[in-house]
Amino acid sequence: MKKNIPFFSIERQYTQNKKTFLKALTNVLDSQNFIGGTFVQKFETNFSSYVKSKYAISCNSGTDALWLALKALNLQKNSIVLTTPFSFIASSSEIVAHKAHPVFIDIDETTFNIDPQKIEIWIKKEAEFINSQEKLIHKKTGFPVAGILFVDIFGQCTNYKAIKEISNKYNLWLIEDACQAVGAQTNDGKSAGTLANISCFSFYPTKNLGAFGDGGCCTTNNKYLAEQMIQLRNHGRKSHYNYIQHGINSRLDGIQAAILDKKLKLLDHFNDQRINIAQTYNQQLKGIDFIKTPKTINGKHVYHQYCIQLTNQILRDQLIQELSNHKINTNIYYPKTLDQIDFLNTHPQLKNVCPIAQNLTKTTLALPIWPELEKEEVEYICQKIKEVAQKLQISTVYFQKTNSCKGKINE
Repeated sequence: MKKNIPFFSIERQYTQNKKTFLKALTNVLDSQNFIGGTFVQKFETNFSSYVKSKYAISCNSGTDALWLALKALNLQKNSIVLTTPFSFIASSSEIVAHKAHPVFIDIDETTFNIDPQKIEIWIKKEAEFINSQEKLIHKKTGFPVAGILFVDIFGQCTNYKAIKEISNKYNLWLIEDACQAVGAQTNDGKSAGTLANISCFSFYPTKNLGAFGDGGCCTTNNKYLAEQMIQLRNHGRKSHYNYIQHGINSRLDGIQAAILDKKLKLLDHFNDQRINIAQTYNQQLKGIDFIKTPKTINGKHVYHQYCIQLTNQILRDQLIQELSNHKINTNIYYPKTLDQIDFLNTHPQLKNVCPIAQNLTKTTLALPIWPELEKEEVEYICQKIKEVAQKLQISTVYFQKTNSCKGKINE
């Protein structure tokens, strides 16, 4: 096989569904219903039904969805939000946008999601209740701890039950960043998008449910929060020219809504294809001793990304180069943890060490997993990884033996 295998592509998806997509676009253009209106309303209704939430509030992006959620929950200046260091920047940057403080809690080494036990440990060590057990504050700064923002990283739901117990115990609200997990489910059958007070989605083109541009959505079962976000996404107005609070302009347009509504009908098929590819990777790569394949721990994993973990950064860099030589493209999620980004460290006394997440930045590697990958392409990727692994294992054994001999000579 000589052709290039891109890390991600929507070319085949577009080609296979071109007539459907063009018809949807034509319907919007003919109606000239570009902002709000029937196409957006229809998608919101269908999406809330798919997720099994009472309300879906569409917006311009996943980043805006996070901003809207934080604003609707009334995040105040200098409040603390406990969150993950291993995620796309928006899960923390929008906390900072509210002049609040993200505090990074390390992750579970198997799922890569925030570790509930470490949340509890931080709270017991760093925080205390005041005002008759109603308000949790940080001991050193006096800042209130407002909530927890967790991320369903790479398509697997977080251990929401354990996090919910913590939130109930300490009177904290919850936001679920489900931007990578549309269609995922927990062990007890709950859908990503229903695991918190508000859940947030991104419809960036590379997502499992991707638009032909930017798009996002919030889901909730709370009527008041839904009404707040409807106002906030449209300049803070309750009705035409009736502005009652500060808001932003963050509306999903009719074209994106129409495309998303068509893709929503195909989403389960797309996710099944991702799962099949992941299973092939797992089966083919399980015998390589310095590669750890991802595990499904909590329910249905929809594999927005498929990330293997190498023993060390040298092996990862070598594997990247060798695969590139065979025109197989890969990616790194993430080259930096969020706690290593200066502007997200808003207060020196809130700095928290996250060694598991920081180690992952040096050892994880994402393989292609878009739904339209052909079986032969996936097998070719596996074949080349095994060939490279065999070569790297031989060189590793030689290196270890050489070092062992040197040690004896030096003795």
